[in-house]
Amino acid sequence: MTGPFEAAPVEIGLVGAGPWARDFHAPVFAAGPQTRLSGVWARRPEAARALADRFAVRAFTDYRELLAHCEAVVFAVPPDVQAPLAAEAALAGRAVLLEKPVALTVEEAERLTQVVDATGVVSQVVLTNRYRPAVREFLARARELRPLGARACQFTPHFLDGTYVDSPWRGRGGVLYNTGPHGLDILDAALGRIVEVRTAGDPGGFLALTCLHEGGAVSQLALCGRVPGAKRTVYELLGPEGALVLDFGTLPEDSAPTRAALRAEFAMAVRTGRPHAIDVHRGLHLQRLLAQAERDAGRAVTTR
Repeated sequence: MTGPFEAAPVEIGLVGAGPWARDFHAPVFAAGPQTRLSGVWARRPEAARALADRFAVRAFTDYRELLAHCEAVVFAVPPDVQAPLAAEAALAGRAVLLEKPVALTVEEAERLTQVVDATGVVSQVVLTNRYRPAVREFLARARELRPLGARACQFTPHFLDGTYVDSPWRGRGGVLYNTGPHGLDILDAALGRIVEVRTAGDPGGFLALTCLHEGGAVSQLALCGRVPGAKRTVYELLGPEGALVLDFGTLPEDSAPTRAALRAEFAMAVRTGRPHAIDVHRGLHLQRLLAQAERDAGRAVTTR
């Protein structure tokens, strides 16, 4: 739903004031008309004040006070920070918009999911690619193709160019937790639910995943965050009726439609009380796949 919005704007509390909060979430939810940014809270009060001032909203120094002044909470914090804060928001009756991965461990993701289910609040996950019109068209065509298998790659320079140098959780999680959720999600949506992941390589370097899907399809996903130059993300599906390719390098710039879809669909979920299809349960499913891949690679992400 991206057309006229007749209900009152959803009052949004933003948690986090880092680059993603500044460049994505704050502009998206301040733009309206379906939402209105009510305030910002962050672990660094000075960063919260700077971001709040930019959008002429209140900076909160107490998280619980932010919860008292909003209807829904949008998170832009590390996953191990997000999980307990989101559970607290749900217990306060607030809808939650979560970043991927929803936690750093399966146990944390399960606890969060249990709280969301017990409270009945709406949840949604920001897997940004799933809100892109071109990706939605690709997934619709994939259902018609009835693919037998797929191969995909996600190569970025992010662990070379300094993008994630100052992000401790990204450094611990490696490429698996940084870009892996996007790839697993799209392959799962295109070929059917992934039931097993086998891994070769290093989550800190080059990682290759082989995914077994319900119905017998097989997909392969190559991940690396140490490839110089431009990002390369390609998905190729193969079936009895031919091939279907999604090359992100050829897609039109559609950040405005993507942002509009995310904002409108979250607002609609909050107003109707109906969870989005990409909800906390989707996040938990991906969390379990990440953990399975991690175990198979013989390396565990810690929260130390």
